[in-house]
Amino acid sequence: MLKRFLEQAMKDEPVYITDVREAFGREGTLPFDLAITLYDGSTRFFPMMLPVTHSREEKDFVCSYIKATVYNLLSSLGGEKMEIFTDTQDICLMDLARSLPEIFQSDIPKSGRSGYGKCMNVNDRVLTALFGENRKFSFMIRDSKERPDHFKDPHETGPEQEHCGESGIFSRLPVLAGDRMLLGIDVGGTDIKLAAAAGGKLVLCKEYDWFPAGFSLVSEMTDPIMLLVRLMRCGSCLYASGKEEFVDRLSFTKDASAEQMMEGIRKMEAAAGEDLRGFDAIGLSFPDVVIRNRIVGGECHKFKGMRDNTKLDFEKQFAKVSGLNELLRAYVTPDGAVMSTNDGPMAAFTSAVELAAVHEDVSKGFFAHTLGTELGTGWVLPDGSIPELPLEVYNFIIDLGSFGQKKLPSSDVRSINNINTQLPGTLQKYTCQSGVFRLAAKYLPGEDPQVFEEALEKGLFIRTSDGGLEVPVSPRDMRKSALEFFMEKAAGGEHPVCEQIFREIGEYLAVTWQETEYILHPEAKSRSLYGRLVKVPACFNQIRQGARSRVPGIEFFAADSSLANTVYMRQLDAHPDFTVAQFAQAVGAIYFGCLGLVSE
Repeated sequence: MLKRFLEQAMKDEPVYITDVREAFGREGTLPFDLAITLYDGSTRFFPMMLPVTHSREEKDFVCSYIKATVYNLLSSLGGEKMEIFTDTQDICLMDLARSLPEIFQSDIPKSGRSGYGKCMNVNDRVLTALFGENRKFSFMIRDSKERPDHFKDPHETGPEQEHCGESGIFSRLPVLAGDRMLLGIDVGGTDIKLAAAAGGKLVLCKEYDWFPAGFSLVSEMTDPIMLLVRLMRCGSCLYASGKEEFVDRLSFTKDASAEQMMEGIRKMEAAAGEDLRGFDAIGLSFPDVVIRNRIVGGECHKFKGMRDNTKLDFEKQFAKVSGLNELLRAYVTPDGAVMSTNDGPMAAFTSAVELAAVHEDVSKGFFAHTLGTELGTGWVLPDGSIPELPLEVYNFIIDLGSFGQKKLPSSDVRSINNINTQLPGTLQKYTCQSGVFRLAAKYLPGEDPQVFEEALEKGLFIRTSDGGLEVPVSPRDMRKSALEFFMEKAAGGEHPVCEQIFREIGEYLAVTWQETEYILHPEAKSRSLYGRLVKVPACFNQIRQGARSRVPGIEFFAADSSLANTVYMRQLDAHPDFTVAQFAQAVGAIYFGCLGLVSE
């Protein structure tokens, strides 16, 4: 078993963690059970078996499996402590258990952590947000004989719950939106999208390109957001007060500069006069961990520039981002609401609202992924609430093999190493745009060199002085153009290698489904997929084919015009300049903001 996995890895082939877990569970003989105490005080139990090893390579591989499993659990569930139940008389098992605090750097400051310790940074910030500065995470080792009888495998569930099929809160929100003035904001890694409603109509949509990973100061991130909100407010007030003719159209074009927007704001605020008011609610979709309306993660790629700025204290800078909701309150009415969540839950929430509008059964909640700069993951429960978990599924390690590709630096598109943590095999380089670039660089030179040369000629790929291969982000960010190029080739029917790229993305998503099933075990089994990777039907079908080749019957749904069921989403679908694929989450954020207006 171990020999086979190592042979795959040495051939530079993926070795999926889900396959390793299944094989170890079937053939392993050594107990290594994990129990995590979650933020709400409950405990989740994950029984595991490990095989006997006979070489250094086999021992290292088993260790990589344990590290990846713990990392995935902490990245998604977080928690207050982890207990390890194993044979305390086995020297090798005890060495492995005792190594975890050092590997995950649980006892050193956040600024000194790297690699696996990065997930501990997020967990510490969540613990502080929920319980204050004194709550710390800990590992504890116990003998297998001490394992409580009430600990169960999370998959050993009882009879399935019966649901009434009612759509509940999801159906109420579009009604609650009514003719209020509302704003939805979808912050991404390459752009910000905003949608505003007034008088029962979707009145304004705005797209703004940016590159937050390059920002070294917090003001570079917050100032554009606040400028855009101010712009949307004055434009929305003109619509709400019947002064639509005074809307400065240039300010709302995609390429409008900050100076042009500011000039438009001055004109529109003057035209609005006494009719200038705050939004009734603002909903914010932000690409980081959000707990209880506060941004608490800080370890995603968007903050790389700030983390790398050694001249300033990152924690102090990040605290200002964490307080973004307070800044936004300046643009809502005194009794208005500001509601924020991660972009993944926003995708799931948006799907649930739209499906409830046509009386689909959302009584099991909803689960979704966004496929863009990173992989976002969203989980919404049947009552509209979002589990208070880090849910950083994009950090999951799914591949314990591909030994050749992990030798390359993370900046190289051919590398499987995470840009933030340098850890190999994480979803960042598998299921989002980086996955497309990696597979294109891997296959095209040998199998479709003409397309590869075309990508080089167009400047979508560039060779670096040290022999690397990158997608340039300056002086012009080429990531969107590169992704569109490869999607166009995959959809054209003349480049089977490009089609295979998206099938492999689907295979990775199926592994993601298996890993989220194992760790989170949501009642909702289907997944809605949002983002640029699924906006072309042919590419989405290729993704779905690849997923079903691994998990037959798996259900993926593309968030496209078929999702347009509420009033604002239908208006978006009918818009001549914008699409549901682009602005669905911004419109969903409008409804999410209304959650803050719900009275029990």
